[in-house]
Amino acid sequence: MKNIILANAPEYNGNLGCVALCYSMLYLIDELFAESGEAYRLYLTDSNAQQRRNEVKILGSTIQYEAVSNPVPASLKNAIKKILLLPETLRGIKTFRKADGIMDIGQGDSFSDIYGMVRFKRIDSIHRTARYFGKPYCFLPQTIGPFKSKEASRLASESLRKAAVVMARDARSCQYVRESVREQKRVAEYIDVAFLLPYQKQAFDKGFLHVGLNVSALLWNGGYTGNNQFSLKDDYQKVVREIVAFFLKKDDVVVHLIPHVISESYSVEDDSRVCAQLVSEFQSERLVKSPDFRSPIDAKSYISGMDFFLGARMHSTIAAFSAGVPVVPMAYSRKFNGLYIETLDYPTIADLQKYDVKEILQVVETAFDSRMQLKEDIRKAITDKVEGKILRLKNDLAAFLHLKR
Repeated sequence: MKNIILANAPEYNGNLGCVALCYSMLYLIDELFAESGEAYRLYLTDSNAQQRRNEVKILGSTIQYEAVSNPVPASLKNAIKKILLLPETLRGIKTFRKADGIMDIGQGDSFSDIYGMVRFKRIDSIHRTARYFGKPYCFLPQTIGPFKSKEASRLASESLRKAAVVMARDARSCQYVRESVREQKRVAEYIDVAFLLPYQKQAFDKGFLHVGLNVSALLWNGGYTGNNQFSLKDDYQKVVREIVAFFLKKDDVVVHLIPHVISESYSVEDDSRVCAQLVSEFQSERLVKSPDFRSPIDAKSYISGMDFFLGARMHSTIAAFSAGVPVVPMAYSRKFNGLYIETLDYPTIADLQKYDVKEILQVVETAFDSRMQLKEDIRKAITDKVEGKILRLKNDLAAFLHLKR
């Protein structure tokens, strides 16, 4: 039986994008081991699970895992916590000692210092732990960089250099590793694992066109700093209101506000509050708020029923794209451009860092009018680009885990 650790892929998290990565990896890992005929025991680090042994139901499959703590502290504060929770820390040491391999997905885009050094060091700590215990580790498909500080760049280079495999989820991240960490030869471009997330297509009233809009509370509130942290060209709140108003002028359109991060305790990240505020503000029967989904599968299933979609949470747009829904990603960092433009050759992006509200509305209007062509572009991209990268991911992950294919 193989013992494997999946890191920085929380199952319990208000950010459905992070949970989508977790579910997708659980689904893929279970599939690979089932095909190989080998048994395995899976551990999730820092999963915030309520109990040690857990299971996730993904459509027809029940996948089991055990929650385990990373025993190596990421900071002084974290070290004190490890001491206070000594039994759990000792259990973590035992688990890491017997691990056959450690896989890290970095919460998709957090192997970077764009969210600050504290978060980066917490994400990167799993690689230091793997090296401490002498265990092979791989970077699962994720955005790598950018790095503003020399310290982050140095720490990142060390972790990337010593990894058994580096899987970039976009061309720009792959290029960064090849140019910055020349010693790392096992690096290639893959695709975001959320493309693998299963769903059940939903249907809505055929008498209307259904437009989904994911509103990011993080951008609405100016980022964690509250002062336009991501350097958007125009006022995001104004952009969102203008988009809603644009679609409500069309009598045959119902606008669905779809939160993709729900956090009752952390308002700066809570999309749901912003969506509710907009519904109250516009007072239109054709502006509705979706349920607060607790599962990324439920969210993707809902999004799959849209005729058109826009979103600033990247995984909400991936849910749309991978379900064949014409989509306008509203980019606020290079992770969008790396995935959509460079990897998928899908240039229909409303770049919030480059475009003002007038330019964004022009992108939205043009995309909406040509949504059937976008639907065909997505179908072609999935066939020509996504499917091959998914096959590469399966083959290379099986090789890292020493599984038969």
